[in-house]
Amino acid sequence: MGNGHRHHGRLMRILIVEDERPTAEDIRALAERLLKNDRPSVRIATTLGEALAALDEEPADAVLLDLNLHAKDGFDVLQHMTSEAFQTIVISANIHRAIEAYEHGVLDFIPKPYTMERLKTAFDRLKKGRAPEAAPLKFLSVKSGRGIQVVPLADVRFFRSANVYVELHLADGRTLLYGKPLKSLLPLLPPRYVRLHKSYVADAESIVRLESHGGGEYRAVLKSGDVLPVSRREVSALKSKLGPAFG
Repeated sequence: MGNGHRHHGRLMRILIVEDERPTAEDIRALAERLLKNDRPSVRIATTLGEALAALDEEPADAVLLDLNLHAKDGFDVLQHMTSEAFQTIVISANIHRAIEAYEHGVLDFIPKPYTMERLKTAFDRLKKGRAPEAAPLKFLSVKSGRGIQVVPLADVRFFRSANVYVELHLADGRTLLYGKPLKSLLPLLPPRYVRLHKSYVADAESIVRLESHGGGEYRAVLKSGDVLPVSRREVSALKSKLGPAFG
């Protein structure tokens, strides 16, 4: 991302997710002081709903996250936010959960009570690491009649385009709708996910074989038993991705 004060040509956007307003305001003041050369835009959300609404209104480059959010687990917040590409810095008194936090792909874990020096260390890491890839997506948040469901990526057999939405076909036979089109979801998925067809995406590791049906027509057979169409334009790239055994 370069060494300038802007993130991809923009000011650095920070969202603080903290249910104690005085603490959030203190963190904001320190962030604005420590990142003054980056002229950050700092917003505060005190609930999960506010955080999701804030991210929907404008993406963030970094989220400073408390793990105890009005009795909600902060890691649930991370799962709801997995489709957003930002760095996460956890600020929490739950020191015993630091390892768990790093497993969620956070950039840093700051124990409470925090200090300005410790925040500075985290912000230095943020500025130096402003270009890395987002942590591999592990969950998708899907709105349904029962509210927001968090779906492990491992539970999805394949994805199918449904106009401006995406159908998630799950291992238990259910089909859920993801609220963005396939072209928006695909870049967020780990590299092992491949486009088979303009309407289908699957995990390359779940493909057991390619079947030729003549005339350049192919089908991908998945471990689940699903048989999905492979478009002619995707065959070459797919074979390259899968390796010689599928050639």
